[in-house]
Amino acid sequence: MLVIRQMQLTDLPAVVKLQDRCYSQELFESADLVKSRLLLTPQSYWVALYQDKLWAYLFSYPAVLGKINALGQPFAAYSDANCLYVHDLAVSSDARGQGVATKLLEQAIAYARELDFDYLSLVSVQNSLPFWQDRGFSVVTELSESAVAALASYTNQKAHYMVKTII
Repeated sequence: MLVIRQMQLTDLPAVVKLQDRCYSQELFESADLVKSRLLLTPQSYWVALYQDKLWAYLFSYPAVLGKINALGQPFAAYSDANCLYVHDLAVSSDARGQGVATKLLEQAIAYARELDFDYLSLVSVQNSLPFWQDRGFSVVTELSESAVAALASYTNQKAHYMVKTII
């Protein structure tokens, strides 16, 4: 049976292994950075487990619509947050096609609603644009200079800032 729960520090080694398998080297973020982010917003980090094996994870944090976190940087803490930023979703090859990503995304949507947010936002990388579009996200092209600069930090990627309305 699939179990979705909040990520714990003890999950970190398995999460980093999965990240390493799912992302190109230029998108890899250190275990120390992931840990510092988890400690900042533990309520918005989830893992999916099947028979005690980590199948997937989703990292998110409360953000401001149109603000993009540069790759490899600590998450900002916003007092005026109005959306849930989905920073990272990774699914092991064993779990693909099992609906695990959908279940994690549903968890993020439920949490965003608890916070009274009307939006999810993210940066699409590694040719994942169709995946996110199939889940109701749309590309946003009108961005501030700082958002464009942050998007450019996703080097050698066709990175797109995307938003989904969850009202």
